[in-house]
Amino acid sequence: MPVLVERHTASLDSTLVAELGRLYSDTPDFANAASAQEVLADAVAHGEVLYAAVFNGKHIAAALIRGEGPTRHMQYLAVHPATRGRGVASRLVEEIRHQEGATGAEWIEADFDITQEGI
Repeated sequence: MPVLVERHTASLDSTLVAELGRLYSDTPDFANAASAQEVLADAVAHGEVLYAAVFNGKHIAAALIRGEGPTRHMQYLAVHPATRGRGVASRLVEEIRHQEGATGAEWIEADFDITQEGI
């Protein structure tokens, strides 16, 4: 079964918010999953875009894209630890590049801690 990527541009439903909470709580890179849930829901409600990767009906990765115009900024990239090393992040980022490029983006910026294991 392929990894599907959803693009969320309106308010997030409670089921998705709960799944994102599990994703971010299971991802050791995020100290506070509840804070991540709140930031993501608020950002999407204010016009930002959430991309979520789905496999077997479960959300296994997500990233928030902020900004307008030619430059966008990627934040809150998370891939569930059980699915790391399987190309999920590559699939998610490639779909983000494709969809954001179709809306006029020329650059997607992101900050990563390269000392963090797995980056």
